[in-house]
Formats: sequence, structure tokens, C-alpha cells
Amino acid sequence: MIKLFIACTLSVMFIANPVMAQNGPAGGGQMPMAQPAGVITVKPEPVPLTVTLSGQALAEDDATIRPLVDGVITDILYRAGTRVEKGDLLFQIEQDSYQAALEAARAALDSAQAAVPSAQENFYRYQQLAGTGVTQAQVDMARTDLRQAQAAVSVAQADLRTAEIQLQRTNIVSPISGIVETAQVSIGDLVTAGQADVLTTVTRLDPIYIDLSEASVRMLEMRKRIDSGEFSQGAEIDAYLILENGEQYATRGTVESVGRKVSASTGTLRVRVKFANPEQLILPGMFVRVNLTLGQLNAYRIPQLAAKAEPDGTLTIWTLDEQQAAKKLSLIATGTHNNAWVIEQGLQGAVPVLVDNIDNLQEGTAIQPVAVIINDKGVVIEQAPAEPVLEPSAAL
Repeated sequence: MIKLFIACTLSVMFIANPVMAQNGPAGGGQMPMAQPAGVITVKPEPVPLTVTLSGQALAEDDATIRPLVDGVITDILYRAGTRVEKGDLLFQIEQDSYQAALEAARAALDSAQAAVPSAQENFYRYQQLAGTGVTQAQVDMARTDLRQAQAAVSVAQADLRTAEIQLQRTNIVSPISGIVETAQVSIGDLVTAGQADVLTTVTRLDPIYIDLSEASVRMLEMRKRIDSGEFSQGAEIDAYLILENGEQYATRGTVESVGRKVSASTGTLRVRVKFANPEQLILPGMFVRVNLTLGQLNAYRIPQLAAKAEPDGTLTIWTLDEQQAAKKLSLIATGTHNNAWVIEQGLQGAVPVLVDNIDNLQEGTAIQPVAVIINDKGVVIEQAPAEPVLEPSAAL
């Protein structure tokens, strides 16, 4: 009777819970619970094709100031870090010796000019007396003396001009408008013409250039895709700058030039982009990133917070299989757009993507999907459930 009672009881249990009979763990343990995870559904959509390139800021003009004459610095006429205009006086070199040289050159010119009338008069007199006691050789000699006197005037005029230039160069002025750096010399220092050491530097910061590097292989691939019609190229390339602190620069840039020579060491081309920089937020030497929008294509947008960049350049995302279990996918991004990776291949139809609670996730883990959205600040929040629509029969 006891055996019959146990048998009947087990039969009722198996009939009531066939899943337990087939899959229940030995020893009466409970089934593992599904792990909740935030899920969004992505579909193909028109997406701007944007590539992100790294580069370095470069000033439009960067003038190094060096002396063009020898002498002692007698005055420094600017304040470091301020803006100077083209032609503003920066340094003063001792002028006494150059002033004296200028006066000597003027005296030499006066002397040379005074000799010309006498030589000219002698030549005219000899020319009139030729054949009447004056030989042709004497006429020729008088002509030579006149020409030498006239040449001496030209030499003296050139010497005077040189002395004026030398004196003028004792006033060292800025060749461009820009921000002037700290002086590298002090009053009383001796400087020489053409020395290697600079006195200071004047930098023009507005506008400013960003020199980017683009792999020649990817450049060829983009041209091939344009020719094949995979994506439509825009009328112009949009350029947006990402500063070192991660913020997007407010002003849109323009592509100035694309290099026509590939670096033998890096295999890259140089792309130069120009940005207005009135607030001088971008400084020469800064390492920045620039997003270049090349055109439009039909692709998926995967939020960057849902993807992990692997060392080999691929992206890893988590999705769901038919049994609502976690499944890992490896994809290749062709660009970025609004904090999302642009994916063209490897996905099909509507794809659920896990965006939250995916740390240390294992493939095959049972998932309880929670519908979420990502707001403008990049925060994952649970999606509010839609209000139920009552069928006519249910409303009665």
C-alpha cells in the first residue's frame, strides 16, 4: 500500500509539472532565474557616414623672431601673452653705431655727388678741344673720369640705403598679427644677426588648422564604394571637432586640402581641416579628434555604450537568440554618428541589442529583456509601457 501511494503521488507530480519531470535538477533544486537586461531594437536606417580621425592642431602662422643686425638689446616693448598687430615694435637694439654709420654714408654720398660736376665739365671741355691741342686719348680719359664719378654716386647711394636699412632693423617689429610669447632675452643681452636662438614667437590662432592622418587603404575603399553607389556622397564634407576633454567644438570646420603623397613610414595621407578659433580654445599642439561626414548610407546604429572595441579593431555586442539567451556578435564599424557605431554588415532585419547590465555576461545566459531607451545624455532608462488598447469585445 505504501509503495502504491508513493507511486500514485509521483505520478500526479509528473503529470502536474512535466517540465520538472524532464528538466528538473536532481535533488529538487530550483531552475536558474533569467537575468534582466536593458534591450533596444535596431533596424536599418539612413545614416550619415562619419569617420573619426585623430590629429594635431597647427597654427596658421607661427613667426619666430630673430635679429637681423648685431647689437645690445636696449628695450623690450611688449607684454607676453598679449595680442600684437603686424608692425608693432617688440625689441629695440642699440642704435648709436648704426646712426653714426648712416651719417657717414650721407657724407660719402655728398662727396661723391660733389665730384660729378667737375668731371663733367672736364669731359665737355676736352670734347670741344679735341684735335686742337687735346688728343682723343685725353677725351677718352675725361669720359672715364666722369663715368667713375657718376658710379661713385650710385655706390654712395646704395651704401646710404644699406645704412638706413641697418638702422631700421634695430627696431624689431612683429611680421604678423597674433599672440606674442615670453621674450627669450633680457635688456643688455648681446644678439647677432641670423642667430639660431629666437628672441620670441608670434602665433596667429584664428583661424587654426587641424592636420589629420587617414590610411590610404581606407581612402581607396571609400572611393570604391562611392563609385559603386553604396553610399551617396554629400556636396561637401562636414567636419566637427572633439576637444581633448571630450566636448564637441561649437563651430563647424571646412576641409582645406587632402594630401597627394602617402607617408612611407605610416601609410597615411594628411587631411587638413580649418576651424574658426575666435575664443582661442584650440591651441597649437593639442591632440584632437575630428568627425568627418562623407555622405549617407543605409545601415544600423549601435550605441557606443553597448559595444566593446576589441584590439583587432572589431566591435563586440550582445543580442538575443531565439531562446532569449545572450548571444555575442563580432562586427566591423564603418564610422560613427551621434555616439553610435555605424554597422553595414553582419546584421539583418530588426535586431535586439543589450545595452544595460551586460558586464561579465556569459554567452547562453537566460535573459529577461527589459525595454529601454537611451536619452540625449546617454543614460539608459526604462521605457514606459504603452497604454493597452481595449478590443471592442473586452470593452463591453
